[in-house]
Amino acid sequence: MTARKPARYGHLVVAIRQCGVTLTKELFLKRVSDNTPEETDHAWTVDDFLRENKNELLKHKQIHLKRYKFYPRNERKPNVNKWDLSTLCFLLLKFCNLRKEIRQDILSLQLLRNNVFHLGGTEDVPIDKYKSYIETLKGITDRCTKELDNNQLKTELESIFENNKNIQAEDVEDGEEELKQWFSEEQQFRVGVTIETDGKDVDEVKVELLEYHCKLEQNKRPKNIETTISIGISWMAGNKKSEELAAALQDLSSGTISTGESSARITLRVTLERISDDLREMKPDFESVGPGSIMFKFTCSSVTSLIYLLDYFSGPILGRRLQNMAMAIEEMVDDFVTLQVYIPKNVYEETIKTLEHVIDQGDGNWAFAQQKKKLSAKVFNDPLYGQIELHPICMMIIDTPQFQRLRHIKQLETVYLVYPGASHNRFEHSIGVCHLAGKLLRVLKERQPELDITSKDILCVEIAALCHDLGQGPFSHVFEQKFIPAFTSPGTGWKHEMASVKMFELMINENNRQLYKDFKQMIPSFEDRDIIFIKELIGVRRDINGENWPYEGRNKLKSFLYEVVANHVTGIDVDRWDYIARDSYMLGMENGFDHNRCIHHARVLTAEGRKQICYREKAAQDIYDMFYARLTLYRRAYQHKTHNIIGLMVCNALHDANDQISYVGENGTRVKMSDTIYDMKAYTHLTDDVIQKIQRSSKKGLEKSKATVERIVRRDFYKCICQTQVKVTEQKDKFEKASVQENLFNRINQKRNDERDLSEILEIDVVNLDYGSKDKDPVTNVWFFKKGQEDTPIRIGKEQVSFVLPDTFAEQYVRVYCSETDQELFDVIEESFEEWCKENKIPQPKGAKLVGTTLSNRGSLKRKLNVSAP
Repeated sequence: MTARKPARYGHLVVAIRQCGVTLTKELFLKRVSDNTPEETDHAWTVDDFLRENKNELLKHKQIHLKRYKFYPRNERKPNVNKWDLSTLCFLLLKFCNLRKEIRQDILSLQLLRNNVFHLGGTEDVPIDKYKSYIETLKGITDRCTKELDNNQLKTELESIFENNKNIQAEDVEDGEEELKQWFSEEQQFRVGVTIETDGKDVDEVKVELLEYHCKLEQNKRPKNIETTISIGISWMAGNKKSEELAAALQDLSSGTISTGESSARITLRVTLERISDDLREMKPDFESVGPGSIMFKFTCSSVTSLIYLLDYFSGPILGRRLQNMAMAIEEMVDDFVTLQVYIPKNVYEETIKTLEHVIDQGDGNWAFAQQKKKLSAKVFNDPLYGQIELHPICMMIIDTPQFQRLRHIKQLETVYLVYPGASHNRFEHSIGVCHLAGKLLRVLKERQPELDITSKDILCVEIAALCHDLGQGPFSHVFEQKFIPAFTSPGTGWKHEMASVKMFELMINENNRQLYKDFKQMIPSFEDRDIIFIKELIGVRRDINGENWPYEGRNKLKSFLYEVVANHVTGIDVDRWDYIARDSYMLGMENGFDHNRCIHHARVLTAEGRKQICYREKAAQDIYDMFYARLTLYRRAYQHKTHNIIGLMVCNALHDANDQISYVGENGTRVKMSDTIYDMKAYTHLTDDVIQKIQRSSKKGLEKSKATVERIVRRDFYKCICQTQVKVTEQKDKFEKASVQENLFNRINQKRNDERDLSEILEIDVVNLDYGSKDKDPVTNVWFFKKGQEDTPIRIGKEQVSFVLPDTFAEQYVRVYCSETDQELFDVIEESFEEWCKENKIPQPKGAKLVGTTLSNRGSLKRKLNVSAP
């Protein structure tokens, strides 16, 4: 049952809603009819108005988001009776050319709504305020019905003011909901921040400044030119209290804080301080404060800083700041306020004169065009995403030797020898991850401006996404998980992420730190902590759920940024999205997961004490699909037995060649393969072509390694003798390779007379397959939200999604590979493996012999069953 609100409060809510909806609808219909063009032979209808003003209407985001209400599909007509109060007020104020008195009444209605809205309904309205608000509402009704020339409507609305006894709780609740929507949409869309100067909008100004930046480059002039520019914020309000507001702002600008500050004054002061914090690198000063404006003065060190300044002043972060500012000013002047950002024409002209004075006015047109081309973004045609555009700084990274090296490292190691189409490289995968990182963050920035996601944040995450695989070695996981551990001390725990960070450091420091200088010029308000931030995104994971925040690049308020490229908490990140889509495409496998649904349903909420990327509850099935797609790729490709065998052979070849193959490192020294992880100069030259280097070499000492490579080329692979799978549960421990190997080797040695060391000819491969969280349901780590409760994170159980999802989320494959062809040894291995399976109560291998059959009578049994030997 709906809780009853205080009587006077409930009456005001219902009265404002009913009067507001009725008056605004009738005023809108009248203005549409009154504005009928002279050449038209009939009075305009709503359809006529919408059709003639369609282009202008859809330019406004508030209308664009509701466009199907105005322009319904299937040739249906718009129903003005279903339009909300927010929309009607917007159309009246923006498109209907109201008389000044009526316009002021609409604004007064909004102000009255604000006063009642802020009461909240927990306590009743004081009787004197209640009477004042009702009288204001009566005055608005009287003037508007006179404008409409409709006395009957006046009588109907006046009855609402008298009927304050029989207010239904449901009517109050509906009224609150509509007033809340009206207030929220008005605050969201009211401050259209634009910058205009000398007839140019903000985009034209930025293009002009970029051209001057290019000219400075072309003429080899200093790019760090100190310029001074002023940007103002002006407001318009009809109340004479504006002078009082100007005096308050003057106090704020001089640092004076009076005792007993009002909440509005505090809000205004905090907002101005936050604007200063946003632009702390440029150290803004108050230049002047007038009755209707406040001017900020900036000293910029480069043209790039100027462009960043314009990005900020025309972006959503300042938009939210100005909404808070407008609300505070309204409370101080008791009037409706509109804000505008502007650059004084004379100030901008002085800035341009300063730049022109520095530039040598020589010819240089060709060089200027080349430099401009260099600074422009580049477009790639990706087989998955179509046309994707990368920032110029990303292009500079791509054109380094460290990144170009990724062209020669296969994304799927040796899977292309099993699936011929899987010959793509880490190069294109990295570009795809960069694209998805930017796409996700731009959606979140647009959807939630309060997150303060800056263009610099997005660019830093894109750079990290682009560079996250710089440290991958030849044949990727073979190098990291099999080759390197053989040459490092136990517990060293070398990971390719460590090398990625070192490669990134080498990249930005090479060539007299040229790339670092480009970062400073092209990343808005660049700081050294941005480099730290990028390296933290690339590097080895840290515990972000601990008591102390482990990162320096960004504080805990932006913890969600650390989940974009590599999410070690939920496993949902853009790296995974790209490799699932790209690998499936290149392998020729169907992919039932669409990352675009996750992006569409993503939202940042505070859960477990930090901001996390959460998803709408309806996306839970899509997330299960993602983890299943990952498992399918591991089962059918990444852990394919033939691929693993070839990987083992590659590892053996690299191991045997380690002392003979070396690369030039720092200071011209020669570095062995296993030591390149400590020398990034040498590591830059280590790619998959090391196999061809071994194959083509005539160097002594490489004979054994070359023989292994030749076997790979001839497809004379090691044999997989037997394989079984093991169900993994919480109650049952996983099998470890060492214990399985010890048990099997003992059994095999008891059945044969050969003196050879089994470890030289046999390999036990224990493969772990899961949904990404070992034996746990990975979706239990994900936070969701419901429609209508977008600010409340929740967990979702498996049974709330579907009853046909798996109960087991992990399994193991246990395989035995042999590098030699020896049928007698194969029989011994098979029998020992079957015994081991029976002892551990796990499934027998496919095609296993009958239990109890001994090695001595296997041959006769095969003849009786007409089964050929393996």
